[in-house]
Amino acid sequence: MKLLQPWMLPVLLTAGMLLNSGCVLVRKGAARMISPVATQLSDGFMRENDVDLVRDGAPAFLLMLDALAEAHPDNPAVLLAAAEAQLAYAVGFVGQEQKERAKTMLLKSKTFGLRALSKKNKHFAAAVDGSYDDFRHALTRFKQPDAEALLSTATAWVMWIIANSDSPAALGDMPKVMELMQRVHVLDPDIRQGGVDQFYGIYYTVLPLGAGRDLDKAREHFEHSIQVAGPDYLLNQVTFAEFYARYALDQELFERTLRNVLAAEPGVPEFTLMNAVAKMRAQTLLSQMDDLF
Repeated sequence: MKLLQPWMLPVLLTAGMLLNSGCVLVRKGAARMISPVATQLSDGFMRENDVDLVRDGAPAFLLMLDALAEAHPDNPAVLLAAAEAQLAYAVGFVGQEQKERAKTMLLKSKTFGLRALSKKNKHFAAAVDGSYDDFRHALTRFKQPDAEALLSTATAWVMWIIANSDSPAALGDMPKVMELMQRVHVLDPDIRQGGVDQFYGIYYTVLPLGAGRDLDKAREHFEHSIQVAGPDYLLNQVTFAEFYARYALDQELFERTLRNVLAAEPGVPEFTLMNAVAKMRAQTLLSQMDDLF
């Protein structure tokens, strides 16, 4: 996995300025530079173990990617990079007391993701606001290389729905999100450290009683995601505790899982940031245990 090197930042900034220069030849050259650079922006963060540094520095990258996405709206790689950056920051760093800010960021992430998919598939572009059947049919045109974009967009969309759960219109989008995730499952079921199983684990946990909640299915999906990710990726274990163990009222499993996360010393560099976030989240959840059970 390539990292974001220091020299790439001025290249990225220069490319952004060139896109607005009015020169067709320059714009085409900049577009070729932007795609690989934009898709690598998050990689440098992934190896950083200082969560506060990433949280404080990330807004500059968000603004940069937003500007690039607006300046080059036909580049799916740039749109997807902007979508993923907004999603990661909203989920990882925006607190519960900033609900409106989170809603805004998640809407932006969803919008960028849908635009990226629409650039890849003109049939999808026409079906996004169309009928459920048209939407499902359009998804069949996506192939395995599109799985990453589909997963990012589905995740942003479902997080936006959760943030707007008091809106019937938002909840009405859930069937389309489920179709998106089902397509990811068909194309690449173990993508991103078991991301599809994480999605289904949370889904079957938080559904209302009598309306689809199935903790047995949820546990099966969570355990498979942990197996796929391996012991060096801790976030799936935290999610398992936060959702399954809490909803199952299994305090012993909750505490044991989170203490194992805190004691773990994984050695995979590209998971450094996510594992630091996982440990921080585990510590927070343990401090709230008496209130959660």
